[in-house]
Amino acid sequence: MDLSIQDLKAQINVYNFFAVFFRAKPSREWLKSALEFMASWDETDSPEERLLHQQLLDRLQQDGLESYSEFLRREYERLFFAPGRVLVNLYESVYRGSGLLMQETTIAVRKHYLEAGLVTKSLYSIPDDHIATELEFMQFLSQKLLELVQKAGPEEDIQKVMVRQSSFLNEHLKQWTPALAETIKSNSKDPFFQILSIGLESLIEVAPTVS
Repeated sequence: MDLSIQDLKAQINVYNFFAVFFRAKPSREWLKSALEFMASWDETDSPEERLLHQQLLDRLQQDGLESYSEFLRREYERLFFAPGRVLVNLYESVYRGSGLLMQETTIAVRKHYLEAGLVTKSLYSIPDDHIATELEFMQFLSQKLLELVQKAGPEEDIQKVMVRQSSFLNEHLKQWTPALAETIKSNSKDPFFQILSIGLESLIEVAPTVS
């Protein structure tokens, strides 16, 4: 598989975009960047996505950036941090196990991190199978690939990182992010969250893999 510096930089930026979003509720500054980023999706959107994109622009025009960003922060808390019962859980183990945190899936995810030489900042405070952490791991591996390609590193080293990234995608992210995206879409009809969900699902679906 040919790896271009431009494509790898794009991968890093996209993984970072979604990781930041799922790590904490969006600030007004992040929302500005997000809207600019979303605008670039419009060229290849499906009719459904074009409609959502227009609804998003209409909502911004109607409410204004400040008011809409405040709504999005409230909606974010309602979805991901509601007291009593969280509407959308952000942990892989909840979707693939018994519905509880810190299951075998979490341990398997941590094994991938450690084998790649990554110790997460949230080790022992947030379960390792949080969607933001998994996306940060993909970003970490894409960064490694970029560094290897830029310095014309050994093909064997490049292949090892690509296989590691493919393995994590197939064993983990591809197994549960579609369900996560659908859960978000079913719990919020706001165009911003609808578009983010579609974007997340598409990101993982089209991510390059090797055998």
